[in-house]
Amino acid sequence: MITINLTAHAEKLAEQHQIAKYRDSKPLLYHQVRTYQALETASLVMNTYPTGTGKTTAALTRLLHPDQQEYNTLLIAPTNALIEQHVEDTRSFIAANQLDLRVLPVNAATVRDLSPELRRGEVLQRLIANPLTFSQQLGLPDDAEKLPFVAVTNPDIFYLALYFRYGRLDQRNVWEKFIKRFRYIVIDEFHYYDNKQFANFLFFFALWREWGYFTKGHKICLLSATPRDAVYRYLNTLFEPTGWVRVGPDNEPAASATLPTTPTLSPLALTVVGDTVENWATAHRTAIEQWQNDELDAAIISSSLGQINRVNQTLRHLQPARITGPEPAAQRRTVRPLILATPTVDIGYNFGRPGKTRQSIDRLVCDAKFGDELTQRIGRAGRVLGRAQTTQPSAGVVLVSDDALGELRAYDGQTLTREQWATIIHGLQHLPPKHRLEGYIRTHAIKESFYPLFKLYELTPQDEQERDTLFDTVCAMFAPNTKQTIKGLNRFFREYEKRRIWLRTSEAEKWRTSGRDGDDLAGHFATYMSWRESSKNQDVRIKAAHIRPALAALLAKHSEQKQEVLAFIQSQVAVTNALFNFREAWQGPVAAVHDPHHLLSSETLNRYDLFHLYGNYELHLFPSKAAFERECGATTEADFYVSLRSFRADPLTLGFDYVSPWDEREEFEWRCCRAVIGLQGLTLTARERGSLQPIALPSAIRLAVAEQWIPCLIVGPESVGALVGVLRGSPFYRRDLVVDFGDTVETYAIVTGSAAFHVVSDLKRHFLMVDKKLSEEAIFL
Repeated sequence: MITINLTAHAEKLAEQHQIAKYRDSKPLLYHQVRTYQALETASLVMNTYPTGTGKTTAALTRLLHPDQQEYNTLLIAPTNALIEQHVEDTRSFIAANQLDLRVLPVNAATVRDLSPELRRGEVLQRLIANPLTFSQQLGLPDDAEKLPFVAVTNPDIFYLALYFRYGRLDQRNVWEKFIKRFRYIVIDEFHYYDNKQFANFLFFFALWREWGYFTKGHKICLLSATPRDAVYRYLNTLFEPTGWVRVGPDNEPAASATLPTTPTLSPLALTVVGDTVENWATAHRTAIEQWQNDELDAAIISSSLGQINRVNQTLRHLQPARITGPEPAAQRRTVRPLILATPTVDIGYNFGRPGKTRQSIDRLVCDAKFGDELTQRIGRAGRVLGRAQTTQPSAGVVLVSDDALGELRAYDGQTLTREQWATIIHGLQHLPPKHRLEGYIRTHAIKESFYPLFKLYELTPQDEQERDTLFDTVCAMFAPNTKQTIKGLNRFFREYEKRRIWLRTSEAEKWRTSGRDGDDLAGHFATYMSWRESSKNQDVRIKAAHIRPALAALLAKHSEQKQEVLAFIQSQVAVTNALFNFREAWQGPVAAVHDPHHLLSSETLNRYDLFHLYGNYELHLFPSKAAFERECGATTEADFYVSLRSFRADPLTLGFDYVSPWDEREEFEWRCCRAVIGLQGLTLTARERGSLQPIALPSAIRLAVAEQWIPCLIVGPESVGALVGVLRGSPFYRRDLVVDFGDTVETYAIVTGSAAFHVVSDLKRHFLMVDKKLSEEAIFL
């Protein structure tokens, strides 16, 4: 255990009347005015002031500028919970400054509710084109005036629009609305996004730049208290260092040194411990009770939902409020003396407590695996901006790994400023940045970003030179030495589209051998045959023209190959589809949950991830929806129906089994390892943590994902150590995969979903080294 004291923090106040149209009674901070002024000249501005210092207001000051007041604004918040908060903040700002603007919350639920009978894409593009189309649903009078608006949305909707993921009839319209209808875009909590998501935004920046939007006065504002170094590097590549502006506490002009200040954070006494949240809360239950007796509001934050819910059981007598994913929106707004939270609160969450004169959080307990995560979490304590009482100290307990504790031991007993603390955390090896894996940008971002260009020019042929220039910009930004070409990517995505269409057709249409259908089928068959006949030492290329004349006879003679061809095409589409997910490319089964003891959340009926539920709870599995509803009440469709009985004494570690279709381990590894593939036939396994002995699973659970095509990366035993090293500095994780070869079994490591793309990119050098070593060993022998 070590102790570190962080000093109070204050921000400079701006001189009065720096923004002519500002009408709010609250004084502006210096960095808020700096942001407004920077946006007058720069196309992109990033505000990197600390958490809790009013960065959202800094971005909203652009609404006061004459060049923006007649135009629409898009504010992107990373979660739906934060959308609600930003809608309220934006409405307050607009009202206080007497602006003629509307605010539109835009998420999946609001779009669905506006017009359930219409396609989601159609509703969205109509809403952005003219909100008065839905005046009744939005509660606007019939004679409401058409006004510019601020749309507050999540990045998922923005991504679906930008990457042509809405239905065929709406893709183009939705894309155009998001590209052309907004003159100013704010992206909040920019550090939250991983490198795949970061690349998605960079592609949009490049598109606006190359197509001249910035020269027309369009602006972008990024907000991030803890941006990683890669953000600066890529922005410098795209805009050049002089083409964008960072507004941060470390680059304030010297002339501002004499400005008055206002407190934003009270002093914080930190205790750093090598432990878990669950263990600490159990051992310090009396101290937590005393906080409540002393009217000290507290928050306990963990990355683990399982740990938070176990802490809730331990402290249930204190009636804590949980702010977690399974909690409904109304419950997440509950204000209690003790709050238990998952990373839901890491991204801009405001704990509120109206009427309290000092900070909302007096005592904070949190765990952290990453440095930026830790900075965000301790920034939730002692926030006093705009409070009457600003000097009462706060206290916090930080729970880290033993390695991170060892690194921080050098600062035991010291008093540090917030800037000094941030610099120290930034340099720690065992508290790395959360999203440090940059391989995805170098290896996959070009292909992902080409798809919108492919779709755009497929739907409406335009100037090819314009497309080529944007493609060159993307390549120069992501991977200057790439071997990918427009011709090759066009061919790749034409094949991808053919495969998607083919999979959607009826059984009869799939296997039709006449006309164009037969031509496409011959192509699918040839691709499959090329893959099947290739080996580690020989790459076989079979052309569709060779298959086409004998296609009907071939299928009649080898009818069993239909399922093999179908499975191959399904696997290929599953992998490419996995590129086009803003968040996770593969989700496990969802269960309808009966939770009478409120172990998971405050809701008696809920829905949640089956893997989490089975790993953490003793549960009863219902055979059907009808059986569930007879005992537990009405619910919606789900993959499984369960009732939670109690926490497991020992949580389970889940893994997979797989029966290899190849008897030879070498062929399995050549076909399935070291690259992202789509795999079907995985069955679930479980063991108690710390044990190697598997436990028996109900058949339904064991086969829960056996029919799904799962995007994944598999690595052999010789590469598990390297995989562990890569995962150690990331939010991703691996599971064991036991492969049955008939006579033998072998244990591999598997990473599923979007994480597979991140991880494989950072393992490429390792794979080359292993191959070189094996080659040299073979020569030596």
